[in-house]
Amino acid sequence: MHHNAAGIYYEQDDPLLVPGWRDRPGLAEALRSSLARFSMRDGNLRERTKTDWPSFLASHCRSVREFETAFVCIGVQTLNEAELFYDASVQPHGELDISLHVTLNRNGPDGEIERKLVRLVDVATGWDVKSL
Repeated sequence: MHHNAAGIYYEQDDPLLVPGWRDRPGLAEALRSSLARFSMRDGNLRERTKTDWPSFLASHCRSVREFETAFVCIGVQTLNEAELFYDASVQPHGELDISLHVTLNRNGPDGEIERKLVRLVDVATGWDVKSL
């Protein structure tokens, strides 16, 4: 992500792709690499449309609607200035008031980080709004 002077977070133009992420190897390394790429940068967001969305373009989905239905957005942020722990969160589709969270130890074993991220996605995608 980038963060501009107006306080808006927006995606970088070249998202990091992790093929086979469910198999886990490399997922923790990709997370750390992505967080290291965070920067403060101004950009003209007024000229962008949803079809310019970097993650949508990388997904090769035929429409933004298909992308928004098929993919789950996981937000990851540091919990304090020391950046020793991360908070990974996801909002299940159809939920406006509920977010699921997991705490990740920045220096924890890759396997633990990867297991928690995959489990977070599994719980979010298995969430049944209608049955609650």
